[in-house]
Parts: sequence; structure tokens; C-alpha cells
Amino acid sequence: MIYITAGEDTVLSRKKLNELLSEKKNIVRLDGKKISIAEFDEALLGINLFSDSKTIVVESFAKLKPEVKVWELLEKFEKERKIDIILWDEVDLAKKKFPKSVRVFNFAFPKFYYAFLDGFEPSSKKTLELLREVLKTFEPEQVLYGLVRRVRQLLIMQSNSYSDFSEFKRMQSWQISKLKKQANLWSEEQLKKAFLELADLDEKIKTSNLSMPLASHLDIVLLSDLN
Repeated sequence: MIYITAGEDTVLSRKKLNELLSEKKNIVRLDGKKISIAEFDEALLGINLFSDSKTIVVESFAKLKPEVKVWELLEKFEKERKIDIILWDEVDLAKKKFPKSVRVFNFAFPKFYYAFLDGFEPSSKKTLELLREVLKTFEPEQVLYGLVRRVRQLLIMQSNSYSDFSEFKRMQSWQISKLKKQANLWSEEQLKKAFLELADLDEKIKTSNLSMPLASHLDIVLLSDLN
């Protein structure tokens, strides 16, 4: 069986991945960011030598190209071995089509979550109001991830090198224009400061070094960066 768990809400997609793996044994992990399609083919052949390999996890699978070849290899391998293959990525796959035999779990953010990210502007009290509203529904970790990603996008926009990044190639022209407009509201120094503060929070979460609840830290960081 082939499963896909993906979407911009990486907290929920990761949670689903862990849920799918909770009763699995003999797990083999591959990283689509680090291997070419040829290396992926070789990895599958290598795994095929061991009959006790029951579950394969491919992280960032959408980075592997060409897509057609990826699916040829996956479907052939799954059919021959009759094993589970679980694919994870942070991209939104709502509009993608997959074989009917594939179970897809796509975790996208609702519109009001994007309203919060779009409203991330300096000297904006509304952003703080939206933060507190979003935290009523979402986990603080989900909010932190969205902010880190948005600030990184704005920094890339200011560098005028966005066309070199795959995530921007998937965007519509109106999305690019909206990000450019938002980026122009900030100075490079402001965005770098915000990015470093948010990245520091992310690191402290991973090392269990937060001095107070994450929601409180987010409130303080935004209060500092927006004023």
C-alpha cells in the first residue's frame, strides 16, 4: 500500500506520518532532498535484497524528479514486494491526481490562517489580534512554522532571487505580487531579526529549552518585531 501524508500544515502531516508508523516495524527511510532519481532506484534495489524490510518512508518525495519515473519505481516496487510505502512532503497536494490505490492525507491551512500570515506587517496591532485568534484553533507550533516560512519567503522576495526557488515556481502570479507587496513593508534588517528570533524559538522547542509556553513567546516576539 502507498500512503501520502503532506500539506503546508507540517505539524498535522508529521503527526499522521507518526500515526501510520506507530505499528510498523523494519522501517527504511529515504530523503528526496538528498538523492537523485538514479540513487532512488539503486536504494530500492538495495532494499529489495532484504526480505524483512516492510515499510519504506520517503521524506520530501516531491523533490524527486522526474515525477513519472518516481511513480513507475514506487508502484513496481510496492507490487513486487507487497509492502507499505509512505511518502511525506510539506507541499499542498490538494489539486494533484494520484492512482486510486494511493491513500492521500493532505493537511492544508484554512483561509483565516493565511489572513494572519498575510497581515504580518510592521506597526500593525491587527496582526497581534489575529495571532491570538489563530491560537484559539491552532497549536503554537503550527503558527511558528507558518511565520518562519513566511518571513523566509519575504527575505527571498527582497533579494529578487525568488525565481530560483521551486516553491515560488509553483505559485500563481497574484501570489507572487502579494508577497512582493508584503516584503516592501519591511526592511531587510527587520525581517532578519524576526527570522532569527523565530528560528531561535524553533531550536528551543527541539531542545526543550523554552522558559515559558510557546504561545507567550510568540506574543512577545511579534510585539517586539511589529513595533
